[in-house]
Amino acid sequence: MEKRKEMRIRKRILSSLEEKPAIVVDMSLSGIKISMSRPPKSQNVNITLQVGEKIINLKGDVRWINRTVSNKVSNNIGIVIREAPPEYYEMLTISD
Repeated sequence: MEKRKEMRIRKRILSSLEEKPAIVVDMSLSGIKISMSRPPKSQNVNITLQVGEKIINLKGDVRWINRTVSNKVSNNIGIVIREAPPEYYEMLTISD
């Protein structure tokens, strides 16, 4: 069931969450879902996206964490975006 008001863009992007490696699973104008091996310790987080040659920095708040275990542990993390530069929103409109 879709909970976000905006459409999600499914796109894998290398990123970091609190300076730890992560992968973006999907994103929207108001939120982002990230997968990483260990969840962040804080609810308020800094996210760095590497889009080609560009680095985009976001600030957000963790809303949920879903831990999955298969052959390795992974944490999917739902984050509401609190602060983002115009480049983030431009990237989403170009991806549509």
